[in-house]
Amino acid sequence: MIFLKKSLTFLLTMLIFASSASAYFKKNDSGEEAFAFLGSFFSARSAAMENANAAMPSSNPGDVLQNPAVIVLDSNHRNAVAFSWQTGEFADNQGYLAYARRFGSMVVQASYGWIRYGDVDGYDDAGNETGDTYHPQSSVTSLTLALPLPHFQFGSTIKFATDLLSGESDDQTAMALAFDWGILWQSSSRKFGFGLAAKNFGKMLRAYVKDGDTDYGLEETFDISGFYIPGMLPRLTVHAKSTFPRYAEPALSLGAEYAIGTSLFARLGFSRTWLDLSRDAKEIFSSNDRPDETNDARLFSAGLGYASNRFSLDYAFSYLAQDLGTEHRVALGLKF
Repeated sequence: MIFLKKSLTFLLTMLIFASSASAYFKKNDSGEEAFAFLGSFFSARSAAMENANAAMPSSNPGDVLQNPAVIVLDSNHRNAVAFSWQTGEFADNQGYLAYARRFGSMVVQASYGWIRYGDVDGYDDAGNETGDTYHPQSSVTSLTLALPLPHFQFGSTIKFATDLLSGESDDQTAMALAFDWGILWQSSSRKFGFGLAAKNFGKMLRAYVKDGDTDYGLEETFDISGFYIPGMLPRLTVHAKSTFPRYAEPALSLGAEYAIGTSLFARLGFSRTWLDLSRDAKEIFSSNDRPDETNDARLFSAGLGYASNRFSLDYAFSYLAQDLGTEHRVALGLKF
């Protein structure tokens, strides 16, 4: 009990300390943050539910990207490995590898994620082509420690991120160090629970250009999430998450996962900023002049998953707004 109180005090202190970052709740400053790609890594299972599954414990290492406290391995499995890959409008080649191992009741996880943006043509200040071709790329390496308890779970992650934009003579690979903290609570019935996470709080260590400025904030985010399993539909799990980014509008994500038999799962997700939701409501009830715009790229997602005692296979499809096309994700998992 003393350890629980100390752990909770530590995590709450870290969350409060993170929230005291300069001007955290600034609005309309999208694009001022560095390493904005940090929030783009997630599993195919999470993508299918629009990342709303941040409050329910999971044996899928990819779900740790939503909340470092979610990972849990039962007594039959000491190790878990996950691989995910996606393609779409925003990245030609993006994925991650993760390995989790149980030590007693604790779980330690190491992961590596990468993004390759494809070939990008260079332009000068006047908008003319320079003839140069760039190959921007980003990566993040992370280490997670999770401690599951009967009703509470705690987790923390340390991340080392790199970002290369171009190959000009004065340009260099930028670097940053970031941290995540998370906590989960479950009811005795395991029918509902809540989660709280602070993600990507840290500091830029190296600028994008030599002797450049490193005084930029990272993609800092607070998440409040929950899940519920209806008594009338025990095969259905409903997930919800509200995200509060530092440099963007708060958003709501809703997700659902339905078990078909014992191994097959159907998933659906919806994501919208609170500002867009209010605009939608005004359009429906009172206004006819709401601008045709959206603050988020993805409108909705869907997917299927197969999970046996040792093996899992997941697929997610995301429909993007403003004629940006679609995204596809596939993931493999193994427990042993």
